[in-house]
Amino acid sequence: MACVVAELMAGRPVLYIHYEESSPDSTIERLRLLGVLDDMLFPPLFRFVAPQQPIDADDRAALLKPPPALVVHDGVNEAMALHQAEQKIEGASEFRRRLVTPFLQAGAATLACDHVPMSRDGSRRDAYGTVHKGNALDGARIALENRKAFGRGLRGVSNMYVTKDRPGHLRARGRATQVPGKTYVGTLVGDDSDQFAPFSLMFYAPRAGDQPDDGQDGPAATGVDSQLAEDVWEVIAAQPDRTVGSLRKLYAQMRKAGKQFTESEARTAVEDLVADDRLAEVRGRGGAQGYQAIVSSAAASAAGSGAP
Repeated sequence: MACVVAELMAGRPVLYIHYEESSPDSTIERLRLLGVLDDMLFPPLFRFVAPQQPIDADDRAALLKPPPALVVHDGVNEAMALHQAEQKIEGASEFRRRLVTPFLQAGAATLACDHVPMSRDGSRRDAYGTVHKGNALDGARIALENRKAFGRGLRGVSNMYVTKDRPGHLRARGRATQVPGKTYVGTLVGDDSDQFAPFSLMFYAPRAGDQPDDGQDGPAATGVDSQLAEDVWEVIAAQPDRTVGSLRKLYAQMRKAGKQFTESEARTAVEDLVADDRLAEVRGRGGAQGYQAIVSSAAASAAGSGAP
C-alpha cells in the first residue's frame, strides 16, 4: 500500500486489481489513512478493479488505457482460482502470462500480494502453492513476518525479509540471517495507538549488528491465533459434506457462527490448514476455490460409534 501511495503522490497512475474483495472501500480507507487525498482516488490516476470472471484480452486492453505506472495484484491464490489455474507449475505460468507479463511489456511495475502457510518450518521462503511462483520471478520477493498485530488502536510490527533478489541490489542493504537466501532488510511499523496523533507508517532500516529472531514460526510469527485455525476447521466441518464453496462463503459462515476474525487472518489460517492436511482444496461453483475439512479415520470412527 505504501508503494501505491508513493506513485499517487508523484502523479503516476496506479491500477489496483483485488481478487479477494469486491468493494474498494477498505483499500480506499487505507489510502486515505496514509495521506492520499480524495481527488487522487479517481480514474485515470487510480483505478480499482475487482474481477468476478476471468480477465481476457479485451479486459487487458481496457486496463492498459491509460498505461499504468504500477499494477497491484492483491490475492494471487484467488486470482489463480478465478482463472482455473492450479497451484502447480503450469498454473503459476498461466497466471504470469495472462495477468503479469502484459503489464510488464507496457512498462508498468507490478506487485503481487500472496500468502505463506503458517508452516512450522522457519526456513520456508516460498509463497503458498508451487515454488514456480518464485522461480519465474524477475525481480524481488519480499516476505513480511508479523511480530505484533496491526489494527485499529494498535501498534503493529512486521519484519521484512528479501528471499529473492534479481539483479541483487537489495541484499547489499540488509543483514544475513541464519536461513540461507533470507536477508533481513528492515522493520515496518504501523502505529495507531495514540488517539491524539494521526496514524503513522514507518520503515526502519537494519542497524549494524541487528539479528531479528527469524527462527520463530507458527502463530507467534504470523500474528494469527492458533484458535482461529481451529474455529475455521470446525465451521467448515459443520457444513454439508464438510465443504465450503469459496472463501466468501466461509467468511459468511464464520460470522453466522459468531467467530471473531479478520478476512486476512482467516485466509492465512485456511492456508495453514491445507499445508497441515486438515483441509483439502476442492472446486466450488463457477470454478471458485473451495475447501473440505479432512477428518481422520480415528475421529470418523469415534463419531460413528457415538464415543465421547
